Amino acid sequence: MKRFKSLKIYGLVLALLTIVSCNDLLDREPVSITHPNVFWVSQANAEQAVAGAYGLFKEAIMTQSNFLYWGEWTGMTFMDSRNWIVNYIEGSGNYVLAYRDASRNWKNFYRAANWALTTELYVEDMSDDLFDSTEDKNRIMGEAAFVRALTYFYMARIWGDVPIIDESIESIDQLVTEDGYIVDISRAPELEVLDYALEAVNKSISLLEYSSPGASDWAIRANKASAEALKAHIALWYAGRDNDNSTMIQEAINATTSVINNSGASLIDYASEGQNGVDRMCIGQSETSLFEINVSSDVNESFRVTKGDNSHTGLTLNYPFAYSSVNTNRSPGWNADFYGNEMMATDSDRENDVRKELFFYEYGTTNGSFLMKYSYSTQDPDSENAYAQFSEANILIFRLADMYLLRAEANARSGNGTTAVSDINMVRSKANVPNYTGATDRTSLFKAIFDERAIEFVGEAQSGYDRIRMDYFEGVSWANQVRNDKKGYFWPVHPSIISINPSILQTEYWRGKL
Repeated sequence: MKRFKSLKIYGLVLALLTIVSCNDLLDREPVSITHPNVFWVSQANAEQAVAGAYGLFKEAIMTQSNFLYWGEWTGMTFMDSRNWIVNYIEGSGNYVLAYRDASRNWKNFYRAANWALTTELYVEDMSDDLFDSTEDKNRIMGEAAFVRALTYFYMARIWGDVPIIDESIESIDQLVTEDGYIVDISRAPELEVLDYALEAVNKSISLLEYSSPGASDWAIRANKASAEALKAHIALWYAGRDNDNSTMIQEAINATTSVINNSGASLIDYASEGQNGVDRMCIGQSETSLFEINVSSDVNESFRVTKGDNSHTGLTLNYPFAYSSVNTNRSPGWNADFYGNEMMATDSDRENDVRKELFFYEYGTTNGSFLMKYSYSTQDPDSENAYAQFSEANILIFRLADMYLLRAEANARSGNGTTAVSDINMVRSKANVPNYTGATDRTSLFKAIFDERAIEFVGEAQSGYDRIRMDYFEGVSWANQVRNDKKGYFWPVHPSIISINPSILQTEYWRGKL
């Protein structure tokens, strides 16, 4: 297996951040690869390995609620967190957060990506006879490739330029020269990172099959539609970062159309289904989901609901909701000055938008309104404390409404306004919002699409990324052209990474600010 023993290193991995031994690299891995010939001998072990890749990705985005810091609070769209740490972002656009080193450190992502790639390569070399079917072997490789693509896509959206590791790292020797020096590795340009993610997701698409709502692993493990949804996101992000690259726009249209036509998923009709539809969506594995992070006490994939900002429940629920009466000080609240709330108040089409009441608790009350998407919980059966609750709301990554609105954006970029409006109206119709009747020029459509995404995906950590991809920073007081020209919408790289590997250069805007 020469590709594991002799490799060319093109990027920085976790070991360079906490470089001590090979054990540091894999200290959170689900299995040991010290003796690969012992482990990679059965389908059950391969399944365990790919489950570990999912678990490591989950850890990367859930550590200190980072998925909200990266993709929600930076958008400043709906939720006023009223949290002193988040206020670094909301108040001044400062991403150097107190006690939040993990928000600037990509090590957990590299851990997930490395384990996913390792799984891909070893499973590929396993005999077909070790699997129940060739389809099962392909599925495991496809899921691992999906996690690798998803991980690099997240890093591209958070940091822009990041190192690329295209071979499995299993030994400290692979990171040190013959003279004993740490290998110097630089950040790859953002478009190269996206190319790498596209290669991985295309591999995933070729290996996976479609699933259907109701299947035991629906949405919590990748299928072909999950991978196509990821490809749509990567391609449209690429187009937005590369002067409306027409090839990437068409790739996004093709991928979203395939998901819409072939996934088996369907939209939640909020207007007719009301709370029941929202409950299904948020608890997880509903008919509208394409990929989500499983949070369920039934399979030991949950956590205690807490008041602190280390969990997304603590950051989005009031106090949180399960604990006490409305807290008017530190807990999340409605703020009329935030972009989304102002938009909902000034756009007459939004007067009867049912998502206001379904997604929020008492929407529009200054001291009472907060997001309810993560309010689902169950009582700990082993505790008599009424507030000993387990979270039961999945983290939604991709769902069908996302595909309609991404396709609308792709068509808006291509000048196909009528087609874009049709997809916008499909999503609006499910929320009791009348058809869009505004202008169909690019600027007008981008606002309409951003506004629809803002309310539809509130709390799902999309708006911060939407702003970068669409270059739409209305309502973000600290955003300006000077900062954007220096890529200040990306997160800074943790200084410890640069101190270990001097080939890593800080993003221009953040130089001298850490």
